[in-house]
Amino acid sequence: MKKWKKAAAAALTAAGVLAAGAGAVVMAAPAQPVKIFINGLYQEDVLTVNGRTMVQLRAFKDPKLFVYSYNTATKTIIANNPVQKMTVHLKNGLKTAEVNGKQVKLDAPVTVKRGRTYVPVRFITETLGGTVAYDNVAKQIIVRTPTGEEQFKTLINGDLAKARALAINIPRLNNHIEIVPYGEGFTTIYTFPKGETLRYFVEYKGLVTYVEIDARGIAEIKWQKDTLGKNGEAGIEPKPFGESVYFLDNFMGETLGYGIVDSEGKSTELGSIERYKDKEFANVIIVPIEGEERTDARVE
Repeated sequence: MKKWKKAAAAALTAAGVLAAGAGAVVMAAPAQPVKIFINGLYQEDVLTVNGRTMVQLRAFKDPKLFVYSYNTATKTIIANNPVQKMTVHLKNGLKTAEVNGKQVKLDAPVTVKRGRTYVPVRFITETLGGTVAYDNVAKQIIVRTPTGEEQFKTLINGDLAKARALAINIPRLNNHIEIVPYGEGFTTIYTFPKGETLRYFVEYKGLVTYVEIDARGIAEIKWQKDTLGKNGEAGIEPKPFGESVYFLDNFMGETLGYGIVDSEGKSTELGSIERYKDKEFANVIIVPIEGEERTDARVE
């Protein structure tokens, strides 16, 4: 697996060839546009200004560290980081940012468009403390907030249950594979291969979706099938997992069930939790399975 480098200048220069989105400053669109992801979420709304990639400031979400606000009197966008005791002031059209009272130069001017504030990717990673990596082969720019970087490390090689909990919450890139559920119901079932985190099935309202997470932490839908037969199938069906574990989340009934599946496909329930009684499990979907050890951890 590649080692990601922080704030690579060459990476961000290459990022300047991004295709301009609707309403963006006009730039020639490459045959294969570069995609930007922030904490695993694909950024559809980007600008290219003076050859520099601009992303929404609020897309750099890190509730543990950053609070964003707007001063209407001075028309100033404010990013406050109480943990690092950092306050950043930005104004539309300026090529500088004020960081704790000091002026910091920007690659391109702060741009407010449709009520949204866009700043250069380099500013986000170098000033606000994020990480960035450019994958020339996949034509992707991967940006992570400080908390996002910690979560990524857990996802790739951390505790199995914690990594799975992160995995199911990563936004999924559909790659034009997207079938609308036809059935009804209030139960979601997640199934992972025994000992693994980075691929899983999720079933909801009769729709089965297969997801894979790559070495960059990007989750992609590889296959979907409407098991009720109404809306068909898309993608390439994966091979059966064999031995696996499942987590059954019934949010209306406030229950969580979990168990194992053997190589023949036979399910055995290991436990059930009534969330309305056990409040500590109110938002829990993934729990540790006794005796299971992680087998797919990746060493950077």
